[in-house]
Formats: sequence, C-alpha cells, structure tokens
Amino acid sequence: MADLPEVVATGDRWASLVALRDLLAAQIEAAVPRDVAALSRQLRDVMADLDARPDAKASPVDELKERRTGRRKAASSTGS
Repeated sequence: MADLPEVVATGDRWASLVALRDLLAAQIEAAVPRDVAALSRQLRDVMADLDARPDAKASPVDELKERRTGRRKAASSTGS
C-alpha cells in the first residue's frame, strides 16, 4: 500500500483516491466496532468518487469486452 501523503503530493487525483480507499479498508479491518460505521461511510464515498470519475479506469474484463465489441463492429462494417 502506498503512503497516502506521498501519493497525494503527486497531484494524481485517481491515485490519491485509490490510496485513500486502501487506507480506509485497512483501518476498517483494525477498527473498534464504534468506528466501523463512520469509516465504512467514508469508504463508500471514496468508492463512489472513483466510480463517478469520467476517467475511471475500466476493469480488465470491461477492456476486453470493449475491444471485442470494436472488432465485431469493424468486421461487420467490412463485410467479413
């Protein structure tokens, strides 16, 4: 897991959100029960921010699906 202050200092918002997500997940694992709800809300918010970003990185499965769809469209337009 990357050190959150170092990642944030780079200015890369995506990497910062990912590092924060990972930190929150680790904190939830070690949290006392009274803190779990608040940490979980923060984690949910960070994950929503990641999902909402227009430059959100697709999963490898999504990337493969997109490439396959592109190849099929290209093949159908060339008559192959």
